[in-house]
Amino acid sequence: MQKNFAYMIFFISLLLNGCAYKSSTSELVQFDNTLGTNSCDFSLVDKKLKNGDDIILWAIQGGALARNCKDFAKSTEFFDEAEAYYKFDVDMKNPLLETRDITRSILINNNANPYEGNIYEKIMVNTYKALNFLAMNDKKNARVEFNRALERQRLAKEYFANDIASLEKKNAKNLQELKSSQDSYNALMELRAESQKKKNDGKSTPQTISFNKNSIDLAFSKYTQSAVKSVYADFVNPFTTYVSALFLLNDKSYQRAADLLKENLQMDQKNLQIRKDFALADKMSGEFNADFKEHYVWLLYENGLGAVKNEFRINLPLFLFSNSFIYSTIALPSLEFRTASYPHLIIKNNSGDSFKTDVIADMDAIATAEFDKRYFSIATEAVISAAVKTIMQKHMNDVDPVLGVLGFFYQITTAKADIRSWSALPKRFESASIPIKDGNIAIVDENGTVLLKDFLQNDKNVIIYLKSSQKGQIITHKIYF
Repeated sequence: MQKNFAYMIFFISLLLNGCAYKSSTSELVQFDNTLGTNSCDFSLVDKKLKNGDDIILWAIQGGALARNCKDFAKSTEFFDEAEAYYKFDVDMKNPLLETRDITRSILINNNANPYEGNIYEKIMVNTYKALNFLAMNDKKNARVEFNRALERQRLAKEYFANDIASLEKKNAKNLQELKSSQDSYNALMELRAESQKKKNDGKSTPQTISFNKNSIDLAFSKYTQSAVKSVYADFVNPFTTYVSALFLLNDKSYQRAADLLKENLQMDQKNLQIRKDFALADKMSGEFNADFKEHYVWLLYENGLGAVKNEFRINLPLFLFSNSFIYSTIALPSLEFRTASYPHLIIKNNSGDSFKTDVIADMDAIATAEFDKRYFSIATEAVISAAVKTIMQKHMNDVDPVLGVLGFFYQITTAKADIRSWSALPKRFESASIPIKDGNIAIVDENGTVLLKDFLQNDKNVIIYLKSSQKGQIITHKIYF
């Protein structure tokens, strides 16, 4: 009786501990609805941050929401909070905390751990902070943030080159250790059966576990890679490189701008907008004390909604107990690709100049590239978690069938994939530019419907930043240089 009570207390404490950082699916949907209706209701974000619940996730969501509301100072505050947690809770994590998080992932699931984000999200935090400072006409701090974003990209190359390979080796070792733990369990069961032979007239069958390799293979092969493939070298975000180059071009750092645009061209050689901007930067860098004789407007377009994660389950016999099956559940994430808004936009002036936006960065491809790299680790962790819980379930059932039912219930309720992600990011970033001429410009959709008319100062360069998560929803602001 005491042992049964101890098991119940153990599992209840695990569940309570696992709920500490949990961001529910309904809360993520609630946030997306807030974002989609152009609301400036920060109550959910404020509540989550006040409770210390997934601070990185809700700080970056809050930063995106504040940008929608054109409160760039508030947006930067949110991003600063996320960046502080990136630094101290992720980049400089104590090894003991790392061990704690791994244990939580296996005994419960990764949702029991605070959200740590993806590398492409970290890069976008600094990119958005730089754009916030530009919107507030603070070019000094904008330069600092663009430099930080570019440095994060450099570090990302090293991460994917070294750490991912190391992680895959570590997970392969973990799977072997799992097999060894199964063998040890079986050896104990065989010894137990031998000791019972004398009591049962020499008849006793050990209740051993056999490793069902087909189930494990299915867990790894179930995920079929999306048709969206990364075309970007070293998982760099081309938008960060591009918008950094635009800032440098307008800040008269022409050669540095040309160098960055050359990097963009190496990733997308046929992109007309990048080629046009590179030609301008290259021309300006070749002139002594160059200054713009003609001024330009760039349209930066955040198009649609980026990829998010869904959960799928594999319900099948993971382990075989003698002649009977015990079913386990493996929960894994998959990517869901959401819709674009207007397929492209066109910017016009009264002098007959007209250009449509070109895709600068496909965020779905960027998310897919990192997800694919992490998937082996995610699947391994899910398999190990299911295996450990099944062994625990079998052991509890040997002690008391009632405990076995408790173990089964625990496994089913804790088999959850981590589907948290920064849902406010767009599907893709696009750009187009034209000379300003007399100051009158118009932005139209693919059918020629006018979405925006404006009059610009014609003695300065300007960026019109336009976000449209869905058709009919337009949020804009201007950045003058």
